[in-house]
Amino acid sequence: MNNLSSAAQRQAFDEQGYLLVRGVLNEQDFVPIRRVIASTIDHRAKELYDTGKISSLYEDLSFYHRLTRILRESQGGPLLSWNWNKEVFSREVYELITHPKILDIVASLIGPELTVNGDYWIRFKMPTGGESVFPWHQDSIYYNGNVDPGQQVPLSEESQILTVWIPMVDVDERNGCLQVISGSHKRGLRPSHRDENRRLVPVEDVESWGEVQNVRMKVGDVFVFGNLTFHHSLENTSEDIRWSIDLRYSPTGSPLEWLLQKWPGFIARSQQQPETVESWEMWEAKRTPPEPI
Repeated sequence: MNNLSSAAQRQAFDEQGYLLVRGVLNEQDFVPIRRVIASTIDHRAKELYDTGKISSLYEDLSFYHRLTRILRESQGGPLLSWNWNKEVFSREVYELITHPKILDIVASLIGPELTVNGDYWIRFKMPTGGESVFPWHQDSIYYNGNVDPGQQVPLSEESQILTVWIPMVDVDERNGCLQVISGSHKRGLRPSHRDENRRLVPVEDVESWGEVQNVRMKVGDVFVFGNLTFHHSLENTSEDIRWSIDLRYSPTGSPLEWLLQKWPGFIARSQQQPETVESWEMWEAKRTPPEPI
C-alpha cells in the first residue's frame, strides 16, 4: 500500500478495491479545516453553555481534547452529531476537495472528468471503546433503494462513487483505524443485511472473502476505496478523538441525480470541457437556499 505510478495505482485499485497513498498532504493543508472545525465547536459549546448543559466553554483545551470534555459533560445531545456536513460547509472544505494532489489521484482511478458529490463528512470518533465501532459495510448499501424505473439494479451499484478518507490525526488499531477486505468489491452489492442500532450489518461472513487489512495511516496519507468495497472502523480505546474527513467523487455524468439533489456537488475537473469547472461561489449558490421574496 505504498505510492505507485498512475498505471500501477489503477491496477492495484482495480484488484484490491482500495488504494493507500502516503504523504499526499502536508500539515499546512489541514490548518484551514481545523480552523473551521474549531469555529463549529465554539458555536456548539456556546449553545450548550447557554442552555446550562455544560459549566464551561473549555476554550483552554486543545483541538484534540476540547470536544471530548464537552461531550462527556453534556452527555452528547442533539447539538453534537458524530458527523458534520452542513455544519462545516465552507470555502475551506471546497479548497480541500479540489486540492490538485487529491484530484490527480482520483483522476488516475476514474478518469479526468470529475464531479464532487456533496456528501463529504467530517467525523469525530469518540474514545468510547466498543460504542465507537462502525460495522462492516459497503457504502452502496446506504444508498440502496435509489433505483431508476428503467433499471433492475440500484443506481448505487451501477454508479461509481469513490471515497477519499483522510485522517486528521495518526491512526492505528488503538484509536480506531479502518479495516478493509481486499477484493471484496468484486462480489457486487450484497443486499442481505440486518439492522443493528440503525446500522446495516451484513449477514454473510465477509471476513472469509479475503485478507483483512488494518489501514494504519499518518497525517497527510489518503485512503481511497470504492462504494462496493467492504470496510469498517475499529474501536477507539485512546484518550483522544480520532478526527477524519471523507470526500466523495464520481465520473461526471454518472446517474446520481438522487444523490446530488440532496447533497449538491460540482464539477471539479474536466479535460474535455475545462470551462465547466465550478468555483466555490457556484457551489455555495447551489447549497444556499434562495432568500424568500
